Formats: sequence, structure tokens, C-alpha cells
Amino acid sequence: MTQSAGRPSSGARYVLEQTDDAGAPGEFVYRGLVRLPDADVPVEVRVAGATGAATATVDVAAVPPGGPRPEDLSRTAAALVRSATKAADTHARRPPRKIVRWRG
Repeated sequence: MTQSAGRPSSGARYVLEQTDDAGAPGEFVYRGLVRLPDADVPVEVRVAGATGAATATVDVAAVPPGGPRPEDLSRTAAALVRSATKAADTHARRPPRKIVRWRG
């Protein structure tokens, strides 16, 4: 990953932060970027507090031609956030404020 831009040289870097925006009652909302080698793709993940189900939405127009499929980016973002929030729930902690993960 190049230090100046924070952009990976390969794969994708997911950078998500929990927002203060109120979703549905008991819902957590994370927003951020999927940083690709040649583009930044906005992503939003909503986590239902009661069930822990995570649903991600990516900006399809921001995905570069020949880049990863938007549904793959969405699925990975939802899984990463679900994993982080589930671990916090298991240990009776607050959900993480920021989640940063790289996937190759």
C-alpha cells in the first residue's frame, strides 16, 4: 500500500466508521470507502441490533471498469462489519467506532 494515498497496490482496503445518524431503532450504520488500487467506492453498511444482520450498499457507479463486482464488495463489507460487531456483542462491548480491513 502506498503511504501517501492510503491506497492498496492490490486488493481492497475497507475503511468504515460508525455514524451518529439514527437508522431504524436499534440499528447501527457504518459509512466509508472501499479503497481499490485505482478508485474509492463509497459503501454503507446497516446492522440490525436485534438480529445482527448486516446489509451493505456500494455506489455501483464508482466501481471502475474491470474492477471487482459491486455485489462482491457489498458482501465482503457486510461480512467484515458483521464479524466486528458480533465479536463486540459476544464480549459485551460497544460496537467498534471504526473498522479497517484489507482483503486481497
